[in-house]
Amino acid sequence: MAVRKNKKAVIENPESLDTPVKNLKKEHQHKSCCCITGKDSEDLLKSADFNPLQYKPRKSYVTGLITGLLAGFLLFILVPKIYNKSPFAGLNLSSTFNNNLSPTPPQTADTDQITKEVLPEKHNLGVSFGSTVKKLVEVGAIDKQKFLALYESRGGLPDEISLLLDNKSDQDIIVTNDNSQIILNLLWPLGIANKTKTLSQGPMGTKSEYDAGSFASTGGWTLGKEDGGSLFNRFPILLLTEKQETLVTKISQKIYRPCCGNSTFFPDCNHGAAMLGFIELAVSQNMPEEEIYKNALVLNSYWFPQTYVELAMYFKSKNGQDWNKVDPQVVLGADYSSGQGYSAINKQLQTEGLLPKVEGGGGCGV
Repeated sequence: MAVRKNKKAVIENPESLDTPVKNLKKEHQHKSCCCITGKDSEDLLKSADFNPLQYKPRKSYVTGLITGLLAGFLLFILVPKIYNKSPFAGLNLSSTFNNNLSPTPPQTADTDQITKEVLPEKHNLGVSFGSTVKKLVEVGAIDKQKFLALYESRGGLPDEISLLLDNKSDQDIIVTNDNSQIILNLLWPLGIANKTKTLSQGPMGTKSEYDAGSFASTGGWTLGKEDGGSLFNRFPILLLTEKQETLVTKISQKIYRPCCGNSTFFPDCNHGAAMLGFIELAVSQNMPEEEIYKNALVLNSYWFPQTYVELAMYFKSKNGQDWNKVDPQVVLGADYSSGQGYSAINKQLQTEGLLPKVEGGGGCGV
């Protein structure tokens, strides 16, 4: 009966159920283990006052820690060793499980297709020479005999080009890979000899420390009856209005060439002088500014084929842009078409193994 009374007393006083546990906690506060083990647990279970429904042992953090270390050992040390000796060792599992984390590779481009886009078989420049070449011959900026002799050694001039030396032509200029250097040599003397404010007020006309004939564009022109320095900014071949002069200067400042860091506003080489000649020709025939940039890009591409196929490759692989979708004015700017800008792009392509190889183009001489 006494036992029953005790049990009844315990039931009537539920708080007494916690007493053994509280006392036990006090007794084991000094122990390093986080759970109750050994003789203490046996005594607790034998206690008449122990109620398993009320007792809640603490979590075993040490057990969890040891389990984690063992799992890590298996995952990172033991499993790789076993895997490397297995038949599946050649598989790249890391790429399989980490596809979402891998960087997207650059889009590859077809070099042959891009080359065709940059260098079409032929291109209509949308302007004619008119009587420009004939006038250049008349004032001595082009020596007809020297010009013919040069190209006689190169297989001769096409008939339509030969006729320009003595006749006016209203036919649009058609540029091809075969005649692009001839077109350059017809535009070059126009760029240095035509009297314009772009020359007189530009770097070549205002750099007093230089002689006019000391530049590659003037000193290098040897197909005239006089040296290039004597021809500089001398003859009114194309008469431009004030508004047209302003437009020529504006456009020339935005078109660069990869053989140096200068814009067409500083036409100190044959490519710069020829581009200036084209801009003057186009503006004099009222070609829209946007069209001038498009045609200027085609000319630069024929004169520097390697450069512009690389740039087309860059825009395709980096931005996914087709060449005909790229803004010509952007490409012709300093960031891409100057010597420094192109060099930076070239290094990127070289690093990524995307450099194409293109034949053609020419140097800075006749």
